[in-house]
Parts: sequence; C-alpha cells; structure tokens
Amino acid sequence: MPGPRRPRRGQPSSDGYEEDDRPVPDEEIDPAPAAPRGRGRRREARFELEFGDFEPAERPSRRTGGGTGSRDRSTGGEDTYETVDPLPRQRRPRDRDLIDEVDDATYDSRLADRDARVRERVARAEGAAAPRGRRRSDREPPADEVAGEIEALERFEDAIESVRTTSDRGGGSDLGARVLVAIPAAAVAIFLVAQGGPVFAVGIAVFGLVGIWELTRMFARTRPSLFAGGVGLVAIIAAAAIGGNDGGREAMVTALVATVPLVFIAVSLARPAGGMPGVAVTLLGIVWLGMALGHAVLLRDTTHGGGIVVDVLVGTFLGDTGAYLGGRMFGSHKLAPRISPNKTVEGLVIGMITAVVAVWFAGLYQDWLSGTDALLLGLVIAIAAPIGDLFESFLKRDAGTKDAGVLFGAHGGVLDRLDAAMFAIVAGYYVWLAMGAA
Repeated sequence: MPGPRRPRRGQPSSDGYEEDDRPVPDEEIDPAPAAPRGRGRRREARFELEFGDFEPAERPSRRTGGGTGSRDRSTGGEDTYETVDPLPRQRRPRDRDLIDEVDDATYDSRLADRDARVRERVARAEGAAAPRGRRRSDREPPADEVAGEIEALERFEDAIESVRTTSDRGGGSDLGARVLVAIPAAAVAIFLVAQGGPVFAVGIAVFGLVGIWELTRMFARTRPSLFAGGVGLVAIIAAAAIGGNDGGREAMVTALVATVPLVFIAVSLARPAGGMPGVAVTLLGIVWLGMALGHAVLLRDTTHGGGIVVDVLVGTFLGDTGAYLGGRMFGSHKLAPRISPNKTVEGLVIGMITAVVAVWFAGLYQDWLSGTDALLLGLVIAIAAPIGDLFESFLKRDAGTKDAGVLFGAHGGVLDRLDAAMFAIVAGYYVWLAMGAA
C-alpha cells in the first residue's frame, strides 16, 4: 500500500508546516559527541591552551542564502569549517645566501653587513655603548682582544687587495713581465707621435675605443651604451683633428654637447633598457677619454708638439715606475687605502721626483726647451699623473675589479696603462700654451 504523498517544496503539509520548516523530533537529533578521553582530551586541552577556545562557524543554508542556525540539506545540518591552507614556512637565511640585488647595485650585501659588524666592534672596543636595539652579551671578548681582531682583519683585507698569488702573476715578481710589455708599447707610442696627423689621430682613437669597451664592461650592470660612447669619442677626436689649434677646442665642446641626446636615446632604447647610471657611465667615458685624447691631438699639432707629447709620456710612465719600485722598497704609510691599498706616501714622493727628473733630462736633448720650462712641465706632470691614477683606481674599486683589461698583460688594460696620461696630457697642453706655444 503506497505511503502518504509528500508535499512539494513550498506547499504546506497536513500538519501546517512546510517540509523544510518541520520541527525535528527529539529522538531524531544526534546526541552530542562524547568528550574525548585520555590522549585526545590532552590534545584538545593543549590546543585550547595555545590557541584559545572558539566557536565553529555555521555554514549558511542553501535555501536562505545566509543566516545562522539554518540547516543545510546537503550536509544534514552539520557544522562545517572552511579549509585554510597553512602558511608557508619561512626558511631562515644563512650567511652564504646572497640577497637579491637591484639592477644598479654592484656589491654583495654581505659586505655591508660585515662593515656594520666591524664598526660595532670598533665602537665597543673604544668603550662606546652598544647600538640601540641590541643587548650586550656578558660573554663578549675584552676590548683589547676585539681591537686586535679588527686590526688583523684589516691587514688581511689589505693583503688580499695588494698581493697576487704566484699563479696569478705567472710566478715570482711581475717586474720582468712589465718590462717586456712596456718595450713594444713604447715603440708603438713613439711611432704614432712621430707620424702625427691622421695616423696619430686614428691610432689614439683605437686605444680610446678599447678604453670605452673596458669601462662599459666594468660597469655592465648599469647598462651603458658602448655604441654611443664610441661614437662620442671618435667625434671629439675628429673635431680636434679637423679644427686644429685655431678652433679645435670649440669643435670638441660642440661634439660633446651633440652626443648627449645620442647617449640618452641609445641607453633608453637598448634591450634591456638602461637608466640614469647607464647614461652617467657612458658620458663619463666620452668626457674622460674623449676629451683627454682630443687634447693629445691638439698638443701634437702645436709647435714642437711631438716633443712635448714625448716629454709628457716619459714623465708619466717613468714616474709611475719610480712610484711602483719606491713603494715596494720603502713604502710603509698608505696613501689612500680605501681607494688603492698598494699606493704609499713614500712611493708617491719617489714617483714625483722621478717624473720631474725624467722630464728635465729629456729637455736636455731639446734645445728649444729651457731647463726652467722643463722643470715646470715635469712638476705639473708629477702632480696630475698620480691624480689620474687614483681616479682610475677609484673606478675599479667601485666596480669591484682588479684590472680594467688584459691588453697590456701585467700592466692590465688600456685604462690601467693610460689612466695617469689622461690627466697629464691635458695639464701638459695648457702649461705648454701658457709658455707661449702656438
């Protein structure tokens, strides 16, 4: 016999209730779950102690779309919880892990952390208070021990920067390798100076392009434009060669100004595109190398200009050699340890004296150059050349490299060999003009 007909949803039944609103008899309600015992109760107590007590969230009714106390037909009215994915466990960084650097950065972030720790130890060694936010440990070493450790660390860093291993040098001292490279380089320089004119301009332009390449390679992270730097350098040298002494300087300035928009377009359209650091490095190469080599062309075109160029190069290179040998034999006081740890005050003094004597001695074979003018020219070269050397060392220090290139073997690259000459050639040009050269 068929059972009673069930009313449809929304229609009242025989007792006046809708199907979903019919009260549930007490005997149909599931009894409350028994309280856990033993280990389960201990786990629950530990959970409540750590996270606190909470009320379960009730799932909204599918029919009403919300509200508490409603029952869901699909789940039988049971309380449900929304599943939450656990948070990812963060790994503790280690000392050997590298922190991501921005595009224009050039250093390992661990170096800054090391410097901060060294400064903190120095402050503690001098009796200063610990930095705010950090608690002094009772087991810290005494001040004299910390000072000794810091001094040893500084000596170790200076040794790393100033000493090469025998495998890097090819065994023993690199003085012999320097001499072997210096002889053909001097021969090439004398040939270019003696030829003069277009041969001299083209020859120094080739060296300048190699220097631009070395500079952009050192600061490759800034994304400079090798194309714009090369075009600007060649344009300045060509302007100096075409303009001559009458209008060469004005033509060089015009070429320099014309390359500024070219640098901006080349850097911004590169893939990947560069920014302000790339523009700065590119313009640095054009101004530093292009203007210096342009002045070399102007100096060569003056009266007795070839002899003055030779005097500048002799004073620069012999002064650098004297500073190198004097620093190795007598150097004990650092000249600029943060820029170039190898250079010493003793080496600087010996190099300056060597440069002045070398220019004066070369003037003895030039009857058109008096002894006083030779001494004055040598003194200017002795001052300008070390500044140019320190400038290039500053750039290499900032770039984190030992040598700019390998074109001259033990001497490094073009920038390593001609860094001092870049400043000395400009100073020599204006001194020679002041002496009445035309």
